[in-house]
Amino acid sequence: MRFSLCPNCDSWVKRFDHRKIIIIAILFRLILASAYDIYVSVTDNDVLLPDSKFYSVRGRYISCLLNGYDKRYFDRSMVPPDSDSGVIFMHITQQSESFPRLKDDENNFFAYIVGSIYFIFGYFPLGVRIFNIALSILASYFTYSIAKRQFDDVTANIVLGITLFLPTQIVYSITLSKDFIRMFLLMLIMWLIYGGVMCRRISKKS
Repeated sequence: MRFSLCPNCDSWVKRFDHRKIIIIAILFRLILASAYDIYVSVTDNDVLLPDSKFYSVRGRYISCLLNGYDKRYFDRSMVPPDSDSGVIFMHITQQSESFPRLKDDENNFFAYIVGSIYFIFGYFPLGVRIFNIALSILASYFTYSIAKRQFDDVTANIVLGITLFLPTQIVYSITLSKDFIRMFLLMLIMWLIYGGVMCRRISKKS
């Protein structure tokens, strides 16, 4: 049974094309991500998420190992140019294991994702930003699908607009934050339960 949370909304909200809204959100975030990536590369000042340097340096180290470099022969050409990154990089090379252990540490897990992106595309922080944008957009789409399944088109369009253009979501999606993996997985599970395959199967049985 579906409910309407906004019965008095104008019909134009219902006529929103969710695909166009998503495309606009993607283009808007890509422009912001590109501009911010240029700013960080020029100023070396990641004001939105200072921890980005930590993830980026660890990812660069992993990408070097994936490219076949022996950690015993790391030279200064592999060290990032700024002093802070160089300290982090050289500290990693002094660890006993070549690759950081995954365990249950999501920092290491995210570092492997960053390292894989750097391994495929080279040193490319913008690629990590695009990866986070994709996860954020997909999480918003799952939220939209759940709202459409449980309520109505008007409510779903409002939810989609809020989640896509929420300032905090926009700002942090253009950083190298690891939190979007957690958010994406949570919304994927909720979509499978409340708005996707499992929900449809249960409704068919009933």
